[in-house]
Amino acid sequence: MPEYYLGIDVGYSPSEDRTGLCLITLEHGHFRWCCRNTGSQKARRLADLRDLIPKGATISAVGIDGPLTTGFQLINRYRAADAFLSRKSFQKRCKPGPTHAGSGPALHRHATKLAKLVLELNEDGYLRVEDAGHPKRIHQLRVVEAFPNAFLGVLLSDAIFKDLGHIKRGKKSDRFWETAVHEGNEGILMRLIQHLDDQIRLDKPLDSITNHDHRAAFICALTGLCVARNKYVSVGDPEDGNICLPPFDVWGAGPEGGDRERPNRWGETTLQDNRASLTRRQNLAKYPHHRNAVVFSNGECWH
Repeated sequence: MPEYYLGIDVGYSPSEDRTGLCLITLEHGHFRWCCRNTGSQKARRLADLRDLIPKGATISAVGIDGPLTTGFQLINRYRAADAFLSRKSFQKRCKPGPTHAGSGPALHRHATKLAKLVLELNEDGYLRVEDAGHPKRIHQLRVVEAFPNAFLGVLLSDAIFKDLGHIKRGKKSDRFWETAVHEGNEGILMRLIQHLDDQIRLDKPLDSITNHDHRAAFICALTGLCVARNKYVSVGDPEDGNICLPPFDVWGAGPEGGDRERPNRWGETTLQDNRASLTRRQNLAKYPHHRNAVVFSNGECWH
């Protein structure tokens, strides 16, 4: 039977179709995908999800680009997941917008609505989402929070990131995508896919995905695949949710490069430092819910 992975890049424009959908299908090593855009109305979203996903399909994982909390509750506070990726080296590379401020609350609401739409399709029997087996899950079904900027950003070495220079606001994910697809002999992103399953053969090249929303939705689906294969990193806390990222094994090297056996990956050290920062007395006085900030690697508590 084929494996299906659903990715949703959350948009909420009332007049434009800015929510990206991607369904990755993996069958006997063949890796293919289908992408489309949908709007912000519930009826339209449900219709497009039904059109994209075969009736009766079992979805191995769903990745959604937007803040999701345990039980899909709406909150209004600065999450540990956001704070983890907003300090030190992450700040310039892939800082998320805070859940409680700016455009964060709208993104949080729509991400939650879309997660509940998938659950509605599951409850109606149109599809089935597999149970979540990873620790600190936000729901009994395998629905996870993705963040394409950070997912792609951590794949890039410190040297590659510096070579990119200044990136205009709103263009970062596309620059990261193009770099991850084309850098090196096989491409950084393809190396990650083969790390997940070395038998995978793409039905078409990754650079055939040119639409901004489709690229982001593809990364969301790929995030779900990482979690389903238990090859992932997550940052956050048990109540307010976790942002899921690629496994440390494929993160970009730090400024010194390290050695062949153990490259110096800039992100590992930064996450250690950021976790310590979140649990310091001064930060906890302002954000007491950061006390349970945690990093998981491949299903095991890392810090």
